[in-house]
Amino acid sequence: MKKIAPNVYLDSVVGGCNVGFVTTKEGIVMIDTPIRPSEAMKWRQEIEKKGELRYIINTEEHADHCHNSCFFEGVLITSEETREKLSKKGIGEAVDRVRRIDQEGVPLMKSFNWRTADISFTGDLNIYLGDHTFKLFSLPGHSTGGIGVYIPEEGVVFATDCVFHRLKTWLQEAIPDQWFESLEKLGELDLEIIVPGHGDICHKDYLLKQTNIIKAWVDVVKSSIGRGLTKEESIEKISQPDPYPKQIKTPMTEAELNIKNITRLYQLYS
Repeated sequence: MKKIAPNVYLDSVVGGCNVGFVTTKEGIVMIDTPIRPSEAMKWRQEIEKKGELRYIINTEEHADHCHNSCFFEGVLITSEETREKLSKKGIGEAVDRVRRIDQEGVPLMKSFNWRTADISFTGDLNIYLGDHTFKLFSLPGHSTGGIGVYIPEEGVVFATDCVFHRLKTWLQEAIPDQWFESLEKLGELDLEIIVPGHGDICHKDYLLKQTNIIKAWVDVVKSSIGRGLTKEESIEKISQPDPYPKQIKTPMTEAELNIKNITRLYQLYS
């Protein structure tokens, strides 16, 4: 865990998304939760040392952002889209995941549930706590339920998986046009630090790089379709245009992720 701004703390979780929290005069706001139940319990202990957890914000519906929200107190906030998707999830897949990645956490799954939001929203939502403002806003593109969390007093935005900083970008559910708009929205903020969904903190200058990576994926798949190649031929022939490695200990191999990315874009543009 490291301090990235006067009141903002961050941990880059192995195999999961970045998890952070903000301390205020009236309590703590946590952004996303660790993917492993055993890590979630350790995080809960660390937060309790710093104050009362008032709010938890899940920035999207993918499991690495929200899997273990049930182990934390505090009001849970998500987009309405995320709430709807989590309400339909079964516990079996969560138990199987923990058995694969966190043997220490298996006993904790006896009390597991897919926690759904106490407060959900579409569009924008502002929260005021102590001297801090938390501006929540829609950031679709990587996922349909993605949201950003901007704390202007700290000059920090949590950008969910709209940004993969120097790690391979996942496009398995991508809607590129929405993603480009979300990156433009991030670029309009007055900020010092971007907390990506995955990877080290970065700055506004990386947004163009992220945009170009997505465009490169779109271009190679559109070119393949234009040459009349089938999806299978495209998978065989496309050399992936993302220069960065896949985050360690995340699901799928590099090759499997490339197939997911190509399949998704072929589906969209064919």
